[in-house]
Amino acid sequence: MTYEEILAEVIELSKRPDKTATEIPSAIRAATLKAHNSDFFYRDLVEVAVEFDLARQIQTFAPKQVVPLYRAAKYVRRWDGDISGTLGPFMDYINIENSLDGYGYVKDNVFYLAGDNIQIRAYPAIEKILFGCYRYPTITPVESYDSWVADEYPYAIIYEAVRKIHQSVGNNEQAAQYGNMIQEEYAALKVSNVDTIAS
Repeated sequence: MTYEEILAEVIELSKRPDKTATEIPSAIRAATLKAHNSDFFYRDLVEVAVEFDLARQIQTFAPKQVVPLYRAAKYVRRWDGDISGTLGPFMDYINIENSLDGYGYVKDNVFYLAGDNIQIRAYPAIEKILFGCYRYPTITPVESYDSWVADEYPYAIIYEAVRKIHQSVGNNEQAAQYGNMIQEEYAALKVSNVDTIAS
């Protein structure tokens, strides 16, 4: 469904056309993010090439500067050569506390999160990578609204937006009913779209 179709359905189901100025659009945006954040979905996965200025064994980059709407890292993969180069091995995601191997040596060919940055430790030195990550849907401005959940599972968004409207006006019983319907929609959403995140 388009944003306009979702908006019309939320107004119809909530029976609150008086909330169309700000509350319903805000509820739709929040419901869209909630649906996408309910799990890690392969449809939210993007892959970008990252090239560093020099080949080094330790590289750092800020994923939010590379991928608009960045959410979470999935993988880092070595890329050797030019545009027609070869794919190298995937690097292992680690927690920084696990940066030493069983013999006390620093692990190579790994990546980890450090604040807003991704740190890469590679051997041999690395100049280019392919970075796979999950991204958030585009929810603003309305003209650019883009969500595959809205296209394929619109009621996961609609029911949550209606629930939020009912909750905001104190209709807790109706909010609870929509909460149950949301769970059914999320179950359908997750059946064939869930991916696994690096851990």
